[in-house]
Amino acid sequence: MNTISPKGLRSAGMAIAVSAVLLSGTMLSGCGDSKNRNNDEVKISVVEEGDLITGKPYRIRADRNLQDLRAEHGDLTAVNPVTGETAGENEWFYTLPEEYFTSYELNYDGDNNDGNNSEYNILKAFTETFHATLEDGKTQKTQKTFAVTDPLFPDQWHLYNIGQNPYGVTDPPHKKIDLNAIPAWRVILPDEKKQIDGSGVYAAVWDTPIDLNHEDLRDRIYDPGIPGTEDFVNKGLPLEDLQTDYSYAHGTLVSGIIASSAMNRLGGRGVAFNAMVTSFDMGADISQTLSAMLKTERLNLVNASFQVYLFSTHVPAYWDLFEALYENNIAVIRSHGNQFNAAYDENSRPYSGSACLSSGSDCEFNQTDDLARFPFHISVGALNSLGSKSSYGSTGANLWVTGFGGEFGAYVIAPPEYKSSAAIVTTLSSYDPGDFWDPEEYSPWRTEENKHYSNTMNGTSAAAPSVSGAAALAYQAKPDMTVSQLRYLLAQTSRNDTEMPSLALTPLEGYDDTYGEQVIFDYGWQDNAAGFRFSNWYGFGVADAGALVKAALDCDKDPVCDRMKDLPEKFISANENPCAYTDDSKRLITCSFSDFQNEEGEPLGQAELILDAVTYDISGLNYLPEGIIEACALATSEEDEEETEHNVERKKAVFEVNALLELAAESESGTKSLLKPLYANWDYQSGFNVPDAIIYEGLLEGYTLEPLDIAVSAFYQEPLKEDPEHKYRLSVRSPCQIDADRLNENMRLTVYGRRK
Repeated sequence: MNTISPKGLRSAGMAIAVSAVLLSGTMLSGCGDSKNRNNDEVKISVVEEGDLITGKPYRIRADRNLQDLRAEHGDLTAVNPVTGETAGENEWFYTLPEEYFTSYELNYDGDNNDGNNSEYNILKAFTETFHATLEDGKTQKTQKTFAVTDPLFPDQWHLYNIGQNPYGVTDPPHKKIDLNAIPAWRVILPDEKKQIDGSGVYAAVWDTPIDLNHEDLRDRIYDPGIPGTEDFVNKGLPLEDLQTDYSYAHGTLVSGIIASSAMNRLGGRGVAFNAMVTSFDMGADISQTLSAMLKTERLNLVNASFQVYLFSTHVPAYWDLFEALYENNIAVIRSHGNQFNAAYDENSRPYSGSACLSSGSDCEFNQTDDLARFPFHISVGALNSLGSKSSYGSTGANLWVTGFGGEFGAYVIAPPEYKSSAAIVTTLSSYDPGDFWDPEEYSPWRTEENKHYSNTMNGTSAAAPSVSGAAALAYQAKPDMTVSQLRYLLAQTSRNDTEMPSLALTPLEGYDDTYGEQVIFDYGWQDNAAGFRFSNWYGFGVADAGALVKAALDCDKDPVCDRMKDLPEKFISANENPCAYTDDSKRLITCSFSDFQNEEGEPLGQAELILDAVTYDISGLNYLPEGIIEACALATSEEDEEETEHNVERKKAVFEVNALLELAAESESGTKSLLKPLYANWDYQSGFNVPDAIIYEGLLEGYTLEPLDIAVSAFYQEPLKEDPEHKYRLSVRSPCQIDADRLNENMRLTVYGRRK
């Protein structure tokens, strides 16, 4: 057991029968021939490299026999705390304790290698002061500097945030706003004699092709060896693609956040730096890609850092494949979207964003495609380095957790007057940035040494892989973890506003001129009936890698987590005509759900179901020409066969109506959820983007809008039982009259859960 001497020095607990020395603390003794070198300075050398951050022990050696060796800050042991290996003659294992980092106070009285005690410089190179007791009883002080094993790790605030600002941003990161990765990396698996680092975990990066030759990724690439997939699996990133469009670097940027190598003296490191990744080209046929994932022998999770904006679709074949991934315990972790402020001109979006921008609410509804709506996918929002939702980050009822996306960094495009807070540091490409357009050319961060890396990655595209990396660490801790267990552990361990005050929210309200009344755009944080705290802005909170790994190790001891090793049952409401007008205006409808049956038609009966996932099928939503805005008549008119001015104006009218549509759900326990808030623009029934969707190969194959299941997270783990006094409900409000008969044809509540 490590002890602290009266002088505050740390040594290892090896009992030595020298009572005079024990008065000032325990000691470690070296063995060997006696040498009369007491007048020379003791030299400490590194025999075997370790890592200060993760606590991988350094094996160090003194150049002579000592009665005792102590460290002012670190721990010295005779036995490797990870592997159990015994040190040799005049050797010790040296580590910095976890609390040194988790205190987030790195300043100390000693000197580091350049005499500058700033926390950032200490993180780059830490100088330990050793106190050696010589054989004649005299003491001597000596120092040894341990350089960081990944030179860009100090710049990766999302992994460890001490307020560093090498980027030149005007709003530096706020200390402690990070993934809490160090406590996860410090976990030792005793049976394997190994630390948590992502070993044995395999991730698919469904994105633009990864640069397979990148110095910090080439050792992390896994080839699944599936015949016939060479055109879209690990196809590599040619320089010509990067020269054509910088966005082709996206998959490489994402991959580095998940799994770039560590302790190789190159770049930074990934969250799961010993996990393996496989590149799946997002431009390939979707069914073919998903089928290949299912054929991959080793696959734990899929990172999908892309979205389909303003193109509402349902392709049954995709839904079935997503379901197969879920049933095979392959988690899909997706970026939630960057459209919070999406108020573009009419060439990009056929709507005005003035209402959402002025109210401070989300400008776009993004439960459009099956990737977004499948209820077991893990949708990830974005946090910035200041501890609040990233400015661009989409919100929504299907959000699960929040990862680290940052903001835009400094000098993103070139104008030096552009200021912001920090983005994410990750891998860029193996090519010289002078050979393609480099948006960081004018950044004060860019140097010759870091030219293969970026400090401007952002978006929920960056947030999702931070959660994927944390999930990979959890999969190493519990290799048989199911997707439901991962979702539960994320919901249980993520940090909400009670732990991170910077996440504080109040209900967002305002006056709407169309309805002539106060309306609510967001409920803020709510505690549901199962004790989970949720908000549409952050989901269940900000991911915590350390807590997630420890909870994964204890999953089998947690009866709730253990129960999720089995797939949930699926029940669908079967009551006829669940929806009815609430008043004579026919613009407000309430739907109540009961008579739940499984897919074999067997009723739920008196059983109580604990919910894992919930969706509402709103595909029967249809407007009538009458309403309180003129756009109702045009929005419900027939489309011309050819693209005409009428069709253009009709699309605008549909967007105007949809912006004023509100979908609000309530559980039988009284928990509320805004599925679709006012002013969130939506393409539903507009026909917008359909002609252009052929750019996504195979996207229109089997395209339909029925069913159109909208997922909600707020009711997680709440009960469902047949109770006529307490039902799950959905309220629909529109500026146009709603066709209740058409809505009743399809309106169903689907729940997935386990019997209590």
